[in-house]
Order: sequence, then C-alpha cells, then structure tokens
Amino acid sequence: MDYDEFASWMFNLERFGIKLGLENITEFLSRIGNPSRELKSVHVTGTNGKGSVCVFVSEILRKHGLKVGLYTSPHLVDFRERIRINGRDISENDVVRLGTELRTVMDAMTSESKEKQLTFFEFTTGLAFKYFAQKKVDIIVAEVGMGGRLDATNVLSPEVSAITRIGLEHTNYLGSTIQDIAREKGGIIKKGVSVITCERKPEALSVIAGICEKKGAPLRRMGKDFVVNEVDQSLDGTAFDYSGRHTYRALRTKLLGAYQAENAGAAIAIVEELAERNLLVTEEEIRKGLLASKWPGRLDIVSRDPMIMLDGSHNPDGIATTVGVLKDLGLTPLTFVLGCMDDKDSRGMVRALAPVAEKIISTQPRYKRALPAEKLGVIVSEEFTGRQDVFEDSGKALDRGVKDICGNGLCVIGSLYLVGEALSWWSKRWNTESKAPHKV
Repeated sequence: MDYDEFASWMFNLERFGIKLGLENITEFLSRIGNPSRELKSVHVTGTNGKGSVCVFVSEILRKHGLKVGLYTSPHLVDFRERIRINGRDISENDVVRLGTELRTVMDAMTSESKEKQLTFFEFTTGLAFKYFAQKKVDIIVAEVGMGGRLDATNVLSPEVSAITRIGLEHTNYLGSTIQDIAREKGGIIKKGVSVITCERKPEALSVIAGICEKKGAPLRRMGKDFVVNEVDQSLDGTAFDYSGRHTYRALRTKLLGAYQAENAGAAIAIVEELAERNLLVTEEEIRKGLLASKWPGRLDIVSRDPMIMLDGSHNPDGIATTVGVLKDLGLTPLTFVLGCMDDKDSRGMVRALAPVAEKIISTQPRYKRALPAEKLGVIVSEEFTGRQDVFEDSGKALDRGVKDICGNGLCVIGSLYLVGEALSWWSKRWNTESKAPHKV
C-alpha cells in the first residue's frame, strides 16, 4: 500500500465520528508500548490561538538546540503536516510503515469489541506519539484536538499546560456555556503542573482557577503574571514588548495581527516555566524562534497585487478578532469567500464579517461536515445586504472571487478545510497562469 492509499484508509476512519473519551486511546497506547510515557511535553488547548502558541514554543525550543516534535490539527493540504520534527513533516514512508503496524493493533482491538473501534483522531494520535518516541525527540508540543478533558492527547503528563482564549465551540460536545467549555478545556490541568492562560473572561477564569487550586497547579495569567504591550502591527508582521519573569523589548514575529503578540507572549511564558525545569532558553533564542515561526493559513497573505489572504478563523470570536486586525491594517472593506462546518455558529460568523464586507461568496469545503453552500447563502442573505454569490464548488467560488474582487482585496475565511483547498487552488493558479499576481 502506498502513501496515498494509506492516507485514504486513515481518512475513512472518520466514518466512526468523534468519540470523546480516554479508554480506547489508553488501551491502544498500552498495546504499542505506551510511547506517551517516554515523551516530555507541552500541552496546549483553547478555542483560538492554540496552534500558533504551539508553533511559537516549538520554534523557540528548536533554536535552543532541542529535537522538537510538533503535533497539530487539522492539516491544510497534506496529513503529514500534523506530525513534525524540527519543522519537517513525517515522511510518507514512515506514515505507511508505522501506520501499517498500528493498524494491526487497532484491528485486534476491534475484533474483541466494536466499542474498541478507534476514531481517526485516536489512531493518528497514537501514530504521532509512537513516531516521536521512535525518533527520540527531546520534547513534544501537542495541540488538543477538541476540548481537553476527554481528548485523545490528554494521556500526556506534560511539563507545562496552557489554555488560550476560550469561546463557544463544539457546543454539542463540550457544553452550551463558557463555563462548560472552560471546564472541558481545564481537564488538561494535571496535579502540580504549571498552567499558562491567555483567558480573561471572569466566568472562564474562575473555572480554570478553581481546577488549578484543587489540583495544586500553579496558574500564571496574561495581564497579571505576564504582560504583552507596545504592540505594533503591519503587513510585515507584529512587534511587541513582553514582561514576565524577564522583560524583552521589541520582539518580532512575521505572523500578522495583534493577537499573535498575545499568542507569542503565552509561548514565552511557557518557556519561562520550562526554565524552572532547568531548560534555560536565552533571549536570543526567543527572538530567533519568534521570527522563524510560520503558521500558514492564519491571516496569511499569498498575494499583494491583488491582495489575497487566507484565514482559518472558524468561530465568531476568531473572525471578530481577524476583522479587527483587517480594519487596523486599513484593508477593509473586502470580498470574502466564506465556508464553514455545519456544527459552527455560521450566523455569528456572518454577523462578524458583514460590517467590513463589500461582497460575500458562500461556498462549502469538500468535507462531509461542511455546511451546504445553499444553506450558508440563505444565512448570508438574512444578515448581509451587500453583494452576494453562492457556489457549491469551492474552486469556482475562489475563481469568481478573484475575477470580481470588490473592495480592497479577497479574504478566504471560515474553515481551515476551506483554507487548505484555497492553498491548493492558489498553487495551481500560480503554476499555470502566464502572468500570475505577485506572490509574497
């Protein structure tokens, strides 16, 4: 079986849906040698920003000279993006070699009981942890898939835990209030393990603080125990000052948006906690790590003439934050190509976009949980009075968006799955056009 065939088999596991719980992943890991017990880790959850925090931490630790594993989700174009060591994706051969071994173990579990059938995320989490253990990484930085308490990654015993900003998401799984979701996110907090958080909402903070107190886990809060200020954002990146256990002036990242200063600040606070475990990262390593950090598809400018941006924000809070940055950078109004999953607050997302939209093109990612373009189009027509279009095919939606840009440019938004399709679309367009727009 080659890589494409094996990847297709893995994606077919998605038919088993989402099953939150640790029983099956714990047994699966036990049968493959408990690789998670061999791994030092940083564990990050939250609603928005957790992937960026993971990337910042991994790059800083790389600059310190460590062999760093990075586990994130979802991928944009290729599954292998989810599992990286020092910035390099897992190889196709390693996916097939190791995945084939683990498939035999999974099949043995399923033969004993259908209740032991692994989901896609459980299987790939086992694959990632086994790979990192085999490659003898020094530390891994792992992003929670959904929630925290019952997420497959929560078998880790981390050096530091982190919780980024919390918003309403996956309410059919995590609960209908901020407190409910904070409780699920706070489920990654371990006894005596320090927690870093960017969260500022009192109703969420009280839940997180309560769990920390109960488990004797030291809590460091943004705005209280560490601070990010003097933020300066431009189309070339973001600069800021940081004050925590140390003070750093004029730090820079190439990632766009003031919120990335907050994410970078959380990463520095995490690194400061690791210093308590004798991992002494220098200021130069922090500066170099922040500058080296790349996170495609997150307010990602792929062209400046015309202006084309890709942003994976997929909930109202995330989109509202992106809209604020777009306004601050003087890029609004814009044409938006919008697509989202059917379990997201699509109406809230449209309401966040409407004030800065010249035109909204509704479409749908090629993914089974995608909200049909026609249904999204109806919501757009109810919440937005400007120009509108609907295309079921995302490629046609993107073609129309570029052909008929209204305002100051085009922004693809609403789903990382849609952004992944847009990246592939842009790559093909860039390679085939005789006179392609300037690519950044």
